[in-house]
Amino acid sequence: MKRFIFVLLAMVASTALITPAAFAQIMGGELKLSGEAKSGIYWEQRQQEGRDPEAEVKLQNKDDAGSGQGRFRLNMDYENEKNFGFKVRVNWENFADTAPQWSYAFGYGNFFENQMTVSVGKLGASPWGTGGPEMWKELESMISGGMRVEWKPEFVPGNLNVGFVLNYFNSDRDQGATDIPVSLLNILKESVIGVSYTHDMFLVRLAFRLDDEMDAQQDNKITGGKGEEEMVYRLEERVLSSYLPGLQVWAIGHLYGITPKGKEIRWLRNWLFAQYAPEDFTAQLRFGYEYIESRSEFYIKPSLYWNLFDKLLSVGASFTYCQDFGDGKMYEGSAYRYLELEPKIQLNFTSSYIAFAYNFRQEYLQPWSTLAAGKDPLKQTQWMNLRFCIYF
Repeated sequence: MKRFIFVLLAMVASTALITPAAFAQIMGGELKLSGEAKSGIYWEQRQQEGRDPEAEVKLQNKDDAGSGQGRFRLNMDYENEKNFGFKVRVNWENFADTAPQWSYAFGYGNFFENQMTVSVGKLGASPWGTGGPEMWKELESMISGGMRVEWKPEFVPGNLNVGFVLNYFNSDRDQGATDIPVSLLNILKESVIGVSYTHDMFLVRLAFRLDDEMDAQQDNKITGGKGEEEMVYRLEERVLSSYLPGLQVWAIGHLYGITPKGKEIRWLRNWLFAQYAPEDFTAQLRFGYEYIESRSEFYIKPSLYWNLFDKLLSVGASFTYCQDFGDGKMYEGSAYRYLELEPKIQLNFTSSYIAFAYNFRQEYLQPWSTLAAGKDPLKQTQWMNLRFCIYF
């Protein structure tokens, strides 16, 4: 039965891919299809003092394409004349898998002259997420799905979006707690509250996920959990570009375990970006502060890419310097946690690119990992990646 349902859905999706206009005409409304296909050839060599070098070659694209052989992504957005529709995103990252990964698949309806939106299903496409780059985090995205309500009042200047999500536990109820009855309060304590506000001068997104001890990770549920409340945010200014076109500043972050029980915040990530992107080049400076248990990491990552021949060719590099500190510092006396240099050359076509990137990284490990007497626990990694991508 499950196989039949999957085949049926695949046939419907294939039909939509071939004739989206016909599909929309039959159903009424508009169907939009988009996506990407990425893969590449990846070579990596790892070496540590006292060990023989290790190397591997495989299919992979390191440009935000997952950890598998690449990524095939299909987005399907449909809305009819009655303001009802659906949004679906399907990913394949391990091409040998026979079934896709459904990033999200939900139906929605717009009410009260589009001032309220109600979504039901496996949620995604959040109006309250971090929005990237690299850090793509949405607190309502989970396996079991849920219900999202968004209120977008017209009387507020700008675009205000306030709402909440009712869903299920975001991790397994393991370690002997699965026989404990689940109450309505347990479910309500897993809700997400979100707000976003877009103005001509700035953008703000903020989401907070509550937590119930029923699904606390790592702790036995009978003794209570450590706390898994989460928060994500995005802050963006929109004034500087009016004075200097191409200039942009924004910040994104993800905090986990922010109301812990008996210990400090479990971990957090905060990134601040400053970017200047006129026609001829893109220069970016990223500052990062990340906290994991008792160790903090601060890093700075400048990058510069020149656009040549009317953006047909892009050439440049990024450099990262990271230093850790605190009681959990990786190696006392180290001048850095890691250094990373990544030059890249990219050939851009209409809706596609071919790129070659090289990465060199040196990092300090824990002292016990030292294999050679009198040597620092340094690990050196270098990789090369020939990448291919098509957007559609």
